[in-house]
Amino acid sequence: NSSFSHAANNRTGPFKLNNGPLQFRFDAASHINGWWCVRMFELTPGWDNNYLCTNRDIGLSWGYRPTDCPTSAKCVVLSEPTYAPEPWLWADNILCLPTQSNIELVWSYCGAVTGLPCVHLYDPVSPVAFLDNYICWKEH
Repeated sequence: NSSFSHAANNRTGPFKLNNGPLQFRFDAASHINGWWCVRMFELTPGWDNNYLCTNRDIGLSWGYRPTDCPTSAKCVVLSEPTYAPEPWLWADNILCLPTQSNIELVWSYCGAVTGLPCVHLYDPVSPVAFLDNYICWKEH
């Protein structure tokens, strides 16, 4: 059973060609129809049905084990050091893009990053430690 998920495997149609600015959306209950979504499965309570979606296919993938980081990808670690009682649960999650991607992901566990577009990653059933978690990005 793989702990790695690719957005292309979780897409839902119908899709529209979208050449506009990159957008991310997070849904704490389901994928978003018409978007490319990656299931952010994690053992933390409430994180078995969360999806991070983009308005176009950027090759986004998710992993929740340290061994998941593929050599053909650039990954950002999503950690939540203030999550007690088990901070190790959120010390090894990764979001990845193909190495040739012109998108850079930036993770923050202490609020949105000034000057970057960001999306709040919060599931209402999550502990309070997750209230200030954001994934941000820049495209160049």
